Amino acid sequence: MIQACSHLVIAAKDVECMRIFFEQLFEVAPYFSNSEFCEFVLPNQFRLAFFKPVGKAAQFFSNPKERSQVSYGVTVLNIEATYQKALALKLRVSGEPKDHPWGEKSFLVIDAEENRWEITQSPSKNGMLVNLHP
Repeated sequence: MIQACSHLVIAAKDVECMRIFFEQLFEVAPYFSNSEFCEFVLPNQFRLAFFKPVGKAAQFFSNPKERSQVSYGVTVLNIEATYQKALALKLRVSGEPKDHPWGEKSFLVIDAEENRWEITQSPSKNGMLVNLHP
Protein backbone atom coordinates (compact mmCIF):
# COMPACT_ATOMS: atom_id res chain seq x y z
CA MET A 1 0.00 0.00 0.00
CA ILE A 2 1.34 3.44 -0.94
CA GLN A 3 2.18 5.72 1.95
CA ALA A 4 2.99 9.00 0.20
CA CYS A 5 4.62 10.63 -2.78
CA SER A 6 8.03 11.52 -1.45
CA HIS A 7 9.92 13.09 -4.34
CA LEU A 8 9.91 14.13 -7.97
CA VAL A 9 12.94 14.07 -10.28
CA ILE A 10 12.75 16.09 -13.50
CA ALA A 11 15.23 15.71 -16.36
CA ALA A 12 16.68 19.07 -17.39
CA LYS A 13 18.98 20.26 -20.13
CA ASP A 14 20.16 23.16 -17.96
CA VAL A 15 20.05 22.34 -14.24
CA GLU A 16 21.32 25.79 -13.26
CA CYS A 17 18.53 27.50 -15.20
CA MET A 18 15.94 25.30 -13.51
CA ARG A 19 17.50 25.96 -10.08
CA ILE A 20 17.25 29.71 -10.64
CA PHE A 21 13.63 29.42 -11.83
CA PHE A 22 12.53 27.39 -8.81
CA GLU A 23 14.60 29.36 -6.29
CA GLN A 24 13.39 32.76 -7.50
CA LEU A 25 9.72 31.99 -8.07
CA PHE A 26 9.17 30.00 -4.88
CA GLU A 27 11.78 31.71 -2.65
CA VAL A 28 13.37 28.45 -1.51
CA ALA A 29 17.07 27.55 -1.41
CA PRO A 30 18.32 24.23 -2.74
CA TYR A 31 19.33 21.53 -0.28
CA PHE A 32 22.09 20.48 -2.72
CA SER A 33 23.12 21.85 -6.09
CA ASN A 34 25.78 21.40 -8.75
CA SER A 35 25.79 21.60 -12.55
CA GLU A 36 24.20 18.14 -13.01
CA PHE A 37 21.85 17.81 -10.02
CA CYS A 38 19.85 20.17 -7.82
CA GLU A 39 17.45 19.14 -5.06
CA PHE A 40 15.01 21.17 -3.01
CA VAL A 41 13.41 19.94 0.23
CA LEU A 42 10.07 21.67 0.63
CA PRO A 43 8.53 22.64 3.99
CA ASN A 44 6.37 19.47 3.97
CA GLN A 45 9.56 17.41 3.37
CA PHE A 46 8.65 16.57 -0.25
CA ARG A 47 11.81 16.53 -2.36
CA LEU A 48 11.99 17.98 -5.86
CA ALA A 49 15.10 17.58 -8.00
CA PHE A 50 16.35 18.58 -11.42
CA PHE A 51 19.06 16.52 -13.05
CA LYS A 52 20.92 16.30 -16.32
CA PRO A 53 20.66 12.74 -17.67
CA VAL A 54 24.22 11.59 -18.33
CA GLY A 55 25.91 8.20 -18.31
CA LYS A 56 23.65 5.21 -17.70
CA ALA A 57 20.79 7.46 -16.52
CA ALA A 58 20.58 8.92 -20.03
CA GLN A 59 19.38 5.49 -21.23
CA PHE A 60 16.26 5.80 -19.07
CA PHE A 61 15.36 9.47 -19.48
CA SER A 62 14.68 11.64 -22.46
CA ASN A 63 14.45 15.39 -22.38
CA PRO A 64 12.03 16.33 -25.17
CA LYS A 65 11.31 19.96 -25.93
CA GLU A 66 7.55 19.42 -25.89
CA ARG A 67 6.33 18.73 -22.36
CA SER A 68 2.62 19.40 -22.66
CA GLN A 69 1.60 15.96 -21.34
CA VAL A 70 2.17 16.79 -17.67
CA SER A 71 2.09 19.62 -15.17
CA TYR A 72 3.75 19.81 -11.78
CA GLY A 73 1.61 21.07 -8.93
CA VAL A 74 3.00 23.45 -6.33
CA THR A 75 0.92 24.90 -3.49
CA VAL A 76 1.82 28.36 -2.24
CA LEU A 77 0.64 30.42 0.71
CA ASN A 78 -0.21 33.52 -1.33
CA ILE A 79 -1.14 32.88 -4.95
CA GLU A 80 -1.55 36.57 -5.79
CA ALA A 81 2.01 37.34 -4.62
CA THR A 82 3.38 34.35 -6.56
CA TYR A 83 1.46 35.45 -9.67
CA GLN A 84 2.92 38.97 -9.39
CA LYS A 85 6.41 37.48 -8.91
CA ALA A 86 5.96 35.32 -12.04
CA LEU A 87 5.00 38.44 -14.01
CA ALA A 88 7.99 40.36 -12.62
CA LEU A 89 10.29 37.48 -13.66
CA LYS A 90 8.71 37.70 -17.15
CA LEU A 91 7.55 34.08 -17.05
CA ARG A 92 4.80 32.83 -19.34
CA VAL A 93 1.56 32.47 -17.39
CA SER A 94 -1.90 31.19 -18.30
CA GLY A 95 -3.62 34.26 -16.91
CA GLU A 96 -4.69 35.55 -13.54
CA PRO A 97 -5.36 33.00 -10.76
CA LYS A 98 -8.69 31.26 -11.27
CA ASP A 99 -11.11 30.05 -8.57
CA HIS A 100 -12.12 26.37 -8.76
CA PRO A 101 -15.30 24.74 -7.37
CA TRP A 102 -13.25 22.46 -5.07
CA GLY A 103 -11.86 25.47 -3.21
CA GLU A 104 -8.45 26.03 -4.77
CA LYS A 105 -7.19 28.93 -6.87
CA SER A 106 -4.62 28.29 -9.59
CA PHE A 107 -2.72 29.48 -12.63
CA LEU A 108 -0.07 27.91 -14.88
CA VAL A 109 3.55 28.96 -15.38
CA ILE A 110 5.77 27.69 -18.20
CA ASP A 111 9.48 27.49 -17.37
CA ALA A 112 12.42 27.84 -19.77
CA GLU A 113 12.36 24.09 -20.55
CA GLU A 114 8.62 24.13 -21.36
CA ASN A 115 7.52 22.41 -18.14
CA ARG A 116 4.06 23.38 -16.95
CA TRP A 117 3.73 24.30 -13.28
CA GLU A 118 0.25 24.52 -11.80
CA ILE A 119 0.53 27.01 -8.97
CA THR A 120 -2.28 26.59 -6.45
CA GLN A 121 -3.47 28.03 -3.19
CA SER A 122 -5.48 25.60 -1.09
CA PRO A 123 -8.15 26.44 1.49
CA SER A 124 -6.49 24.13 4.05
CA LYS A 125 -3.77 25.22 6.49
CA ASN A 126 -1.29 22.56 5.31
CA GLY A 127 -1.83 23.28 1.61
CA MET A 128 -3.31 19.87 0.83
CA LEU A 129 -6.88 19.11 -0.20
CA VAL A 130 -8.89 17.02 2.24
CA ASN A 131 -10.56 13.95 0.78
CA LEU A 132 -14.15 14.30 1.92
CA HIS A 133 -15.08 10.93 0.41
CA PRO A 134 -12.53 8.34 1.69
